[in-house]
Amino acid sequence: MMGTSASALAHKVGIVDMQSIYQQIPQMAKIEQQLQTEFAERRQELEKLQGDIRFEAEKYKRESATMSEEQKTSLEGKIRDMQKQLAEKGRPLEQEIKARQNQELAKVQKLIIETIESVAKKGKFDEVKVKETTIYFNPDKVTDLSSKVVEAVSKK
Repeated sequence: MMGTSASALAHKVGIVDMQSIYQQIPQMAKIEQQLQTEFAERRQELEKLQGDIRFEAEKYKRESATMSEEQKTSLEGKIRDMQKQLAEKGRPLEQEIKARQNQELAKVQKLIIETIESVAKKGKFDEVKVKETTIYFNPDKVTDLSSKVVEAVSKK
């Protein structure tokens, strides 16, 4: 063991800032745009329904003093029905959007991990750690690979 050189004992460690990578890669903006387009029509429908509910609620506030009990009850029922409809349409849409986001994020995450492995192999790193889960690292001895990963992922 005494004859082993210092370089043979060296352990080359890299680190990546995953949050920074996600924020910088163009694929994330593309996913956001894609999901906006995919769900735009249904979101607009819900926004219209929300507007209709606000309109009817304001109408009730404005005119309830001059309405008959039958008109008040009718308008209250209409508002409740619209709120129920909003909830029935809104929850499934939120769940569907979340599921689609997770699908797309899984694809991007796989790409990022493959890229990290590729960059690490090219740079002959023994280990790459995630910055967010690392309590301490010596920046003089640990190389931040984040910018190289962003650059490589951005080209794909």
